[in-house]
Amino acid sequence: MKFFWLPVLLLIVGLNCTSSKEFTGFSYDPPDVTNTKDREVKPQYRRIIGTGQPVVWVSNNFEGARLSNFYAVNDSTFEAFIEPENFPINNSPWYAFKIWSDTVRTISLRLNYKDARHRYIPKIKIDEKFTPIDIEQAIYDSVGKTLEFKLKVDPKPKLVSAQIITDNEFFDKWLSKITKKPFVNIEQIGISNLGNSIKEISINEVLNDKEAGVLVIMSRQHPPEVSGFLASLFFIEELSAESELAENFRSEFKVRMFPLINPDGVLNGHWRHNAAGVDLNRDWENFNQPETRAVRDALLPILKTPKRKVFYGIDFHSTNENIFYPIEESVKTYPDNFTQKWISFIESDNSDIEFATEEFDTSSPIFKNWIFRTFGADAVTFEVYDELDIKTIEKISRSAAQSLMRLLLGEKSKTRFNKN
Repeated sequence: MKFFWLPVLLLIVGLNCTSSKEFTGFSYDPPDVTNTKDREVKPQYRRIIGTGQPVVWVSNNFEGARLSNFYAVNDSTFEAFIEPENFPINNSPWYAFKIWSDTVRTISLRLNYKDARHRYIPKIKIDEKFTPIDIEQAIYDSVGKTLEFKLKVDPKPKLVSAQIITDNEFFDKWLSKITKKPFVNIEQIGISNLGNSIKEISINEVLNDKEAGVLVIMSRQHPPEVSGFLASLFFIEELSAESELAENFRSEFKVRMFPLINPDGVLNGHWRHNAAGVDLNRDWENFNQPETRAVRDALLPILKTPKRKVFYGIDFHSTNENIFYPIEESVKTYPDNFTQKWISFIESDNSDIEFATEEFDTSSPIFKNWIFRTFGADAVTFEVYDELDIKTIEKISRSAAQSLMRLLLGEKSKTRFNKN
């Protein structure tokens, strides 16, 4: 894989929003977030650093790593500096590095986020299992922007990371499993800034001459948002299951999924952006970046296909709670207010989980709104809690996929496929 920055070409293709209000950014966005032209990115130097006596070692020489520097503060305290790919940036301080020592000892490990705040509870990988630290025993300094905790180190390297690492090996293993099904296909639809493959997964058992709905699924626009990424994979597994419901759904709907839209950011351990220093989920109007252009160009031919109609779009993300961001009820979509109907089923099927909902207008240049502006379809941003355990992520995602299939089958039964 390539780890160097390359420029991209400017291509502006836009459609009018339904809102007349000019979008300049959400409350958590840095200034000028809608300027999605290439920005300078500070390279991460991949290396092994040893410091202290006895020596404690760290390495960021692997996919998904993020570590800027490492120092011994004193005999027992070591500080890891975590800096983003560029600045200003959303507060999502991703980190991942291996750590070991010449001797067996317990150290105080301090994560220094510089100008950012703590977000992700550190996970320690030992023998292929990621275990979060006891955050109640950690010390967070809101002034110094550091998180400090105890860690036992020895000559065998441990991995310390913000979330579990979902690198190429992880993704390729999942792709190998899902594409064993004869109705699941994978296609390269474009190339990222660094020359990495942008892939589309399609699920299709619809006869060519039959009218079919299209479900569009997006994931991993923001590299650290692993819980949302995992939810999207479980979701697609449920859509490709051998159940009667899934088989009926696949006979009426084609699924088009873009599970890893920002491969450069993921491989390089970016906090938020792609290799050109841009938030991809603010580039769904100007299409300055090759990743967004690839998806746009793959989907636009649907508009000229009379027997295909986009019914719904889902964009999986992660944040500090389980929350849905639907399009406002006052905006006319097709199916109208589908998200609001779907949410009630998700909440009912997962009554032990807390969910929030916050509606937004269609003025922002994000993927959900592009689906609406382009196809007239309803769409949602599906945010999964950062620290949700994987079993709960799977439970929510599979049940949500089941209720979505039932609802979409009901909507298609009353749909006419006349094109404007």
